[in-house]
Amino acid sequence: MPDSTDPGDGTTVPAPSVVVLADDPLTRDGTHAFMAARGHVEVLARDRLRDADVAVLITPRITGQTLAALQDISRSTGGRARIVLIADRASAGQLAIAARHGVVTFLLRQHTSFTQMEKAALAAARGEPVPGTRATPDTSDAPAGLAPREIDVLRLLAEGRDVAEIAGELSYSERLIKSVIHSAVKRLGKRNRTQAVAHAIRTGIL
Repeated sequence: MPDSTDPGDGTTVPAPSVVVLADDPLTRDGTHAFMAARGHVEVLARDRLRDADVAVLITPRITGQTLAALQDISRSTGGRARIVLIADRASAGQLAIAARHGVVTFLLRQHTSFTQMEKAALAAARGEPVPGTRATPDTSDAPAGLAPREIDVLRLLAEGRDVAEIAGELSYSERLIKSVIHSAVKRLGKRNRTQAVAHAIRTGIL
């Protein structure tokens, strides 16, 4: 286990535990190896996600799968783990949703080094901002006038869920889910849910 860290007041605290998640093995294993070699954090394997203080999630694009992964992290850790999200780009709507799933810091992948990832993970564990990084917006406002619930439903539709599955996931009635879908379709000026989902993905809402 890594050495404890000194917060500056003469006491020591255990090094935070971190899990690295990425779309490709090269990025995941490289980041994992770098942090493990430095010894400033305890790097855990994916199957120990439930024990992590911080999850570092690296992906080129934020998609429905990314948001599902954020939900999985929150569910596995009981909402305790703080998440550092690293991607090529992110819309305001995507960051607003990500923040509700535990993301505390967003980094642009093309401008982020291994060292910066480690610093972001340490800062996230301490609940501190990282100079030069972007914190996710502390707002529930959504683009295109959509309510957060409408975005959640569109995201689940994009993942291929049907009305019954969405109702179960969000603990709403099927009648309410149908009403939310109708409202989202109308707000976006589309003819049906398929067009609404396609527009939301294309414009970065999802």
